[in-house]
Amino acid sequence: MLVAHMSDLHLGYSQFNLEEREEDVYETFLEAVDISIKERVKLAIIAGDIFHTPRPNGRATFKLAEGLKRLKEKQIPAAFILGEHDISRLRDVPFAYVFGSLGLARRLRLDEPLVVDGLAVFGANKERRNNIDSLVNNLQQAGKLAERHAGKRMLVLHQGLSDFNKFAGEMNSTDIPASFHYYALGHYHDHIEKRFEHLGGPLVYPGSLDLTPSEGIKEVEKGFALVDMSGEEASVNWVPLHRRPQFKATLDYGKIAEGIQGIVSKAKSLAKKPVVRVEIAGRNIDSKVIAANLVRLNDACLHYVWQPLEQEQPMQVYDERPADLDAELLRLSKEALGSDELASLAINDLLGPAAAGDAGEALEIAWEAFKRRAGP
Repeated sequence: MLVAHMSDLHLGYSQFNLEEREEDVYETFLEAVDISIKERVKLAIIAGDIFHTPRPNGRATFKLAEGLKRLKEKQIPAAFILGEHDISRLRDVPFAYVFGSLGLARRLRLDEPLVVDGLAVFGANKERRNNIDSLVNNLQQAGKLAERHAGKRMLVLHQGLSDFNKFAGEMNSTDIPASFHYYALGHYHDHIEKRFEHLGGPLVYPGSLDLTPSEGIKEVEKGFALVDMSGEEASVNWVPLHRRPQFKATLDYGKIAEGIQGIVSKAKSLAKKPVVRVEIAGRNIDSKVIAANLVRLNDACLHYVWQPLEQEQPMQVYDERPADLDAELLRLSKEALGSDELASLAINDLLGPAAAGDAGEALEIAWEAFKRRAGP
């Protein structure tokens, strides 16, 4: 039995507020759906952060409906849980639940599994740190319930595990019951696969389908997982998707014209116009000279940004790339604000709607937070 495991779609997100980048996100989602249909999966799982904001725009809603409809037309059931980007702080009904009511997808639960071809699938929506104890207790109960099922069992969560990132993790792998044959995770945007001795099968984050706000511009593959549950152990095949190219180019200020020509040549060889970050190293960098040369990228690139790398100024570098840049952003926010609570509010609650330009949602979240802090 083959299962498609996707996560962190972030439908509706448009990098640099570009319509083309919003469309790119929809294309990767529908490509994942079409691959799943071609591979004849028996079930499609979306492990949270379906939309980029709790109040998605009409096009994002339409594209999700289109993908779910394609699956249903091929008699492939779809199931989902919610991530933090899908959940409004205003106690409103999550938008994704509409698709459950329409019969296009099934919301997963811990107390009542979805059973497809003998596979029992349990799932829970995203829980924040202050409710993790309740989630862990419910997981233990779900584990006991799962043990009564004679066939294969899968658990779907949208949580950060501190095993991979101590800053972003709300819980540990040891908090998860061993009763399952596959653990379908969402939340971390990097592709991660791990087999823990204390768990009953592989634990997988397929990663986001496209780049998200905290990741910036970088050259990286994105994709989803096809999981074969038919064997004694679950087998995972991670499938990369076709995305708009993004890359960084470091140029010598003294040879700026040649460097720009190199970017133009590379861009013209690609199927889609790329997004590029240009870093220019040198001394006494004149922004007017840079601008006069960068104009040559206008036709070759969809979008580009540039920054100077002054040689006499030391650069801050990391010894290793953080496992999740969201977590590093949260850490830096804690240092700047001096408060775990304020940093969590800024990054986990306000950043999503603010980045999407939803000022109304951001203001309502801030007002609710103010009322909670002010007390009765």
